[in-house]
Amino acid sequence: MRRVPVHALKITQAGKNMVKTGSTKTKPETQGPIGPGDARKPPDKPKKRFQPFIIHAWCKNCGICAAFCPKHVLHCDDSGAHAAMPDECIGCRFCEMHCPDLAIAVKEREAAKGVKTS
Repeated sequence: MRRVPVHALKITQAGKNMVKTGSTKTKPETQGPIGPGDARKPPDKPKKRFQPFIIHAWCKNCGICAAFCPKHVLHCDDSGAHAAMPDECIGCRFCEMHCPDLAIAVKEREAAKGVKTS
């Protein structure tokens, strides 16, 4: 349960029961574009990109990696696991952590120079 300071509460009456509500202060609305130096705007950073690497000699095609992938990057078929959509990889490493054979490694990949990847 979250504690709220007494001075931030106001008491209103709803029927016969007394109800405590939080303060009604809100953040100021920003109008127009955010200018330089505004502390609320995060700096522009390029999006990190990841690539799953599969060691096919170690893969026994159990499908656990594909089942745990939240973005459905990995796919298993008769030849084993492979990255069907490697550009969608978010680098969560669920596949790497759950692979019983340690056949998957997720590595960060570099973007091409001069290309913004956001």
